[in-house]
Amino acid sequence: MRILQLIDSMAVGGAERMAVNIANLFSNENIPNILVASRSNGPMNDFLLEKDNFLCLHKQSFFDFRAFKKLVSTARNFNPTHIHVHDSSVFWGVLLKHFIPSSKLVWHAHYGGFSGDDQRFGNKIKFIAGSIDAVITVNEELKDWIEKELTKIRNVAYIQNFPDLPVPVSRQNPSDVILCLANLKPPKNHHLLVNTFLEFVASHPSYLLKLVGSTDNPVYLSEIKEIISKKGMMDKIHIEGIQLNLTSYMEEAQFAVLSSDVEGLPVSLLELGLGKVPIITTAVGQCEALLEKGKFGYLVERGKKDELLGAMLHVSANISEAKDKAELFASHVSAKFGNMNFLEKYTNLLNGLS
Repeated sequence: MRILQLIDSMAVGGAERMAVNIANLFSNENIPNILVASRSNGPMNDFLLEKDNFLCLHKQSFFDFRAFKKLVSTARNFNPTHIHVHDSSVFWGVLLKHFIPSSKLVWHAHYGGFSGDDQRFGNKIKFIAGSIDAVITVNEELKDWIEKELTKIRNVAYIQNFPDLPVPVSRQNPSDVILCLANLKPPKNHHLLVNTFLEFVASHPSYLLKLVGSTDNPVYLSEIKEIISKKGMMDKIHIEGIQLNLTSYMEEAQFAVLSSDVEGLPVSLLELGLGKVPIITTAVGQCEALLEKGKFGYLVERGKKDELLGAMLHVSANISEAKDKAELFASHVSAKFGNMNFLEKYTNLLNGLS
């Protein structure tokens, strides 16, 4: 195998994290690989083990001929057996495949909303489906949707994301901090979390809420800031922005909350799992299966503030129980979501392509 990965940017996000994790896994296993960011570099580049195997094209638009020419030149020199594209990079991947006809195109679909009403560019995939040799999905819903809607794609596999925490987490003395690891954008529904926390903190005044994630959606960020400001909660709700070192946040958090409306298989939950942080999450995407219907954490229905508040109150009053679930989840993540598990399924998928 010789793998060329293509992703839009190196911003902090689930797809970007997985692209880096996969690149590092390939490098550790001596699998020739190169990672190309089409649009922009970013913080995730710091986590790459082999910086020489990375290229940023700095494309300005879909029709940036200069950037695409550089991609073709790089691909021809590298001569990949497989072009592994993440989310929207599939469109340039299809074009690239015409210049490297011996390669196979593998689309890694991360965005859980493809299978729901919010398809983003999902409805356009049908026009290029015939050029996609295989799809990796991050949850079962996506797999079912692709098999139903994109029948020209014959090889579809659900392969779980895998986490990678470069620094061990030591949770000896967590404090009254609630952690949310999610980029500040609409699918993550921080409005629900912030409004729920406002009720929670009324009876638990020692608690802080820390929102860790990118803040590059100015409208969304402004909305969240406005809620916090109007309620006079600037000292209780901290917008931390992008943080590359999550260890200190995991060590201080009493528990974590993910209030998303849409998810695939959140790498953040797997990382929190390795860090043994108790988790409350909405039961969207693969989250319910990931926590085995509550065995490893706490599940609430999407968009239900009363349920989320009840879970937060329960966890704060039953920390010992929550820690036990977190310990179980840590063992589960290590056993079921390790990088070798991913590599075995990935290799089987690629070997099965004719």
